[in-house]
Amino acid sequence: MEFNIFHFDTFERLGILDTYQETERSLNYRDHSEIELIVEATPQNIDWFITNSDDIFIAEGLGKVRGYMVEIAQYQDESKSQIIVNLFALSYLTAFRDILKETVYSGNVELIMRSYVNNNMISPTDGNRKIDNLVLGPIFGIQATTDESYNFQQLDIALWSMCKKYDIAYEIFADIPNKRFSFEVWQGVDRSTEQNIRDAVIFSKEFDNVLAQNYVDDKTDHRNVVIVAGEGEDTARKYVTIGGANKGRKRRELFVDTRDLQSTTKQTVVEIDEEGNETETTVDISMSAEEYEQLLIERGNEKGAEFQRTQAFETDIDFNSQFKLGQDYNIGDMITLRNDELGVAVHTRLIKVVEKENKDGYELSIDFGSNVPTLISKIKKAVKN
Repeated sequence: MEFNIFHFDTFERLGILDTYQETERSLNYRDHSEIELIVEATPQNIDWFITNSDDIFIAEGLGKVRGYMVEIAQYQDESKSQIIVNLFALSYLTAFRDILKETVYSGNVELIMRSYVNNNMISPTDGNRKIDNLVLGPIFGIQATTDESYNFQQLDIALWSMCKKYDIAYEIFADIPNKRFSFEVWQGVDRSTEQNIRDAVIFSKEFDNVLAQNYVDDKTDHRNVVIVAGEGEDTARKYVTIGGANKGRKRRELFVDTRDLQSTTKQTVVEIDEEGNETETTVDISMSAEEYEQLLIERGNEKGAEFQRTQAFETDIDFNSQFKLGQDYNIGDMITLRNDELGVAVHTRLIKVVEKENKDGYELSIDFGSNVPTLISKIKKAVKN
């Protein structure tokens, strides 16, 4: 790997880093991507990663690419002097802002995420909260609509929460030619057998591209009935039961206390139209019995999702097979894992890629994780040259 070093404010290219003792890059669809570098403590590296670490970012290309900023630098002088540098993707800038206003957003989820970033990082009321050179990039076209409220929450936590809910991701790219940072929401490509638009990527024994497969069905934490308790006291307290039709020995109950949810509140509501325009109103919300019940059901479903039956389908794939990472599939893409003997097929998304390179060679590790809560598939295989 070769890294370009840029000044954070001017985008001036300060140099190229192509000599290091070790590098590990972790691309993540569910969290901030990271890079760890171990470099010699030369005067140049000390200048970049110790003295002026606040003012640089690194990138692998010169177009619109992922960029990384220094968050941890450790100087070590033992058998030899070296610097261990931990860099986080530019998306980590969203961790530097909190959502300070109690607001409910209603509309398209992509536009809602863009509004949160715009109001807290690009065009905030307090000009000191603005991050220079940060813009809203092109709209990807995510179709999901939602109602979201994250009050006094760290911005990146709220954004990743929405991403996980709708199986999407976000990034702040370094747009080198235009000397700016671009916030963008995106989603990987579906290459599973559930679609017929493009060639499917399938890993199975039958395709002779699997080294080993294991399947585990764990019901230890599984709960299929959620009893949600809302506002009120004693016999006047409101209850909702989700999955109440389950009965007998197969009924597994979970109690959820949601006393914090009230049917009457004062809220600032922001509605976002298809063009991203915002209309803000502050209203006293008095929900009907049906609306409040739906609110309890939503909370119950969120908690119930944490107590699902876990079906783990672990597969070691052959990276020298007919499907090549970076050519036939990439981070964020959906693929299919299959075992015809068991009759099990999992359509799962590539959520993490870890590449490690040092004097001993090259290692590649891949994690696939299903967007269906009851199906979790992890693939991890190290390849050394």
